[in-house]
Amino acid sequence: MKFICSVVALAALVGCAGTNRPTTGPGSGFGAAYVPDVKPTATAASDYDATLGKCQRWARDLPYTRTGQHDGALAFIGFASGFAFGYTTPLVGIDFFAATTVGAAGYGGFGYWVEAPERQNWYAKQETLMVNCMTMSGYENNDPSVKVTYVKHDSMVQTVRKTGVDTYGAERLAKARSCGTAPLADMVAKGPGFESYRVACPASEALAIRCEFGNCRILR
Repeated sequence: MKFICSVVALAALVGCAGTNRPTTGPGSGFGAAYVPDVKPTATAASDYDATLGKCQRWARDLPYTRTGQHDGALAFIGFASGFAFGYTTPLVGIDFFAATTVGAAGYGGFGYWVEAPERQNWYAKQETLMVNCMTMSGYENNDPSVKVTYVKHDSMVQTVRKTGVDTYGAERLAKARSCGTAPLADMVAKGPGFESYRVACPASEALAIRCEFGNCRILR
């Protein structure tokens, strides 16, 4: 019961998120369908439509990753609701198997609802990736609801990336978590048996990774 109540509350919050966005034009839409609210700077690309199309393709190519954390509970709820619906409705003249199918379909809709927070997070990553792409092409973000994580590299400042024994493991873990196609890990701390890394991601906030004796895990 506590699980169901938490799901209801969380889904309600997700449903309310972003309701202040316009229905059309700059700043409207969600995920890969988001329309960036940006303004050109002195270095902006000359072909806005081509730049926008490229950035939208980047956002559409960002994979959706399910955590599957509620699969066990959903399977039980789906079986129980489908069986109960199928068992009771024949009493009023509805075929058992047809009723069970209807119950299973309802479960599918419930499962889609439960995953709403994960999809909302995916939409936010798509929007950040899109606006990062626009920023890289010389446009400035005007929408405070979308977080920009891209930082322009200053070619006049030479930086040396700190690496360690577990650098490869940290980068492999970051790539598995959709943190870019070739993430680079910077070692920020080192001690007896452990190394800590920071990995910048193009579509989300940087990952904090800690590796202990070769076993790496994400801290956030």
